[in-house]
Amino acid sequence: MIIRLLRYIRGYLDIRFEGAYSEKILSALAQAKIPVWRLRYLSGTIYGSIFAKDFRKLFTLRKKIGVKIHIDKKHGFPFVARRYKRRAGFAAGAALFFAILKFLSGFVWIINVQGNVRVSTAQIIKSLQSVGVREEMRKSDIDPQKMAQELILSRNDIAWASLNIEGCVLNVNVTEIKEKTGANSDSPTNLIAAKDGIIRKIDAVAGNVRVRVGENVHKGDVMVSGIIENMSGTEFVRSNARIIAQVEETYTEKMNYSKTVSVKTGNSRKEVALKLLGVKVPLYLARATPAAEVSCKVVHKRLFGRRIPFTVYEKTLYFTAEQKTVYSEEKLKELLTENLNVFLEKEKIDGYIPTGTEFITDSEGVTVRHRYLCDKNIALESKIIVGQ
Repeated sequence: MIIRLLRYIRGYLDIRFEGAYSEKILSALAQAKIPVWRLRYLSGTIYGSIFAKDFRKLFTLRKKIGVKIHIDKKHGFPFVARRYKRRAGFAAGAALFFAILKFLSGFVWIINVQGNVRVSTAQIIKSLQSVGVREEMRKSDIDPQKMAQELILSRNDIAWASLNIEGCVLNVNVTEIKEKTGANSDSPTNLIAAKDGIIRKIDAVAGNVRVRVGENVHKGDVMVSGIIENMSGTEFVRSNARIIAQVEETYTEKMNYSKTVSVKTGNSRKEVALKLLGVKVPLYLARATPAAEVSCKVVHKRLFGRRIPFTVYEKTLYFTAEQKTVYSEEKLKELLTENLNVFLEKEKIDGYIPTGTEFITDSEGVTVRHRYLCDKNIALESKIIVGQ
């Protein structure tokens, strides 16, 4: 590929040698040190390619050997430049193109974020903007070391970051802080009851258990203490237990007799805009928009698998109209019952025991209240304040 490019830049000719002693031309070319390639012999004619600047050297060889030399085709930049040398517009356009290319190469057009798992790329890019880093800014305005440090200080979920500029791409590498699970093991805690209930099961790992299976507890009661008295004195630990209790829960939902909803009319309109080199160009005429649901889509264009500074914004407007519906009391009860059944099926409640359902009617609508018993972990961690 490199050899082809060099030949194109220098310019070369496809030629053929004809005559009774055309074979002697090969020895003559070697003696004159004239490079020739793509040689082939066909029906007494020799074909090959030479550099354009070596063509004049062939005139002396032609007279000595007695062969005819023909040019079949010309290749390369010198011949293209000669073709357009009188066209000032072409030269000016080419110069302007390279000047613009040089100018644009001084900007960052794409930001790539790597190493993030829990923190989204959008969040990191937003934090970069807050410290002054954004797409379409000059590379000379970026201080990678300083801005990486500012990015770390702006977030409490990033332990390390680095900014590296490669061409017009800014690569941001981050390392997230490991997510802590549970409370600090050095902090002593009790486990208290989050709700009233009857203890059904106790799985204790650490702490002094103060309740038994079958015992009633009230909200706020200490079930597992982090204070342990032993022969060596008092020890403070972080309590760790799973305490399942039977508790009462209530499902409540209200529906009104009349309800106004937005219904799609079936009509829609698309509005497309292009963002190229930092300039957003709408491809639609602005006009008044009635009530509509909006769906937005942003497409970042790619070339050979890499992002390019060309983005398509597509907004779809689904036009709607308000529609008022009036329900009877029986219809509302039917709808509320359906919603209740969907809730129970979706939640898959452990130890579910229904205790009663009632419908309350007022001037606005109907309310359903469904009470039931279920098994739930009611252990709630509470810190122990150790005296100074």
